[in-house]
Amino acid sequence: MTTTISAILNNNNLTVADIASKSGVARSTLGNAIKKPIESWSIRVLNAFAKGLGMQSPDLLSKLQSDNYELKIDDKNQMIQGIQISDKELYQQVKFAVVNNHLEGWQPTRDDILYLLKEVQKPDPEFDEMYRDLFENE
Repeated sequence: MTTTISAILNNNNLTVADIASKSGVARSTLGNAIKKPIESWSIRVLNAFAKGLGMQSPDLLSKLQSDNYELKIDDKNQMIQGIQISDKELYQQVKFAVVNNHLEGWQPTRDDILYLLKEVQKPDPEFDEMYRDLFENE
């Protein structure tokens, strides 16, 4: 879901007039910008909103830009991010790992799923040894 500048202003109990006053940019300029996509904003407008909100411009931009990420899991076809895993047990294991890490903020790509699948099917013995050294020899 895309966050809008109107929602951010509302959450901070601010109006366009408040931002205009704090930033020195005309209220009409800011009001017109709100009606347009952020991609059409000038740096001056972005900076004005950021200043009025007490934020850095890159942080505000990050909040306003849409995040098109979607975790795609298709249980019927046993697919994760478009990668089909024919073995049902392996699919369940990979899905469990992906979903749990996704809840922690990981946004796996198709390549990430391919890498994970490769590692599950053919583990790296050096990695296994490092894991044992780290976690089993305490």
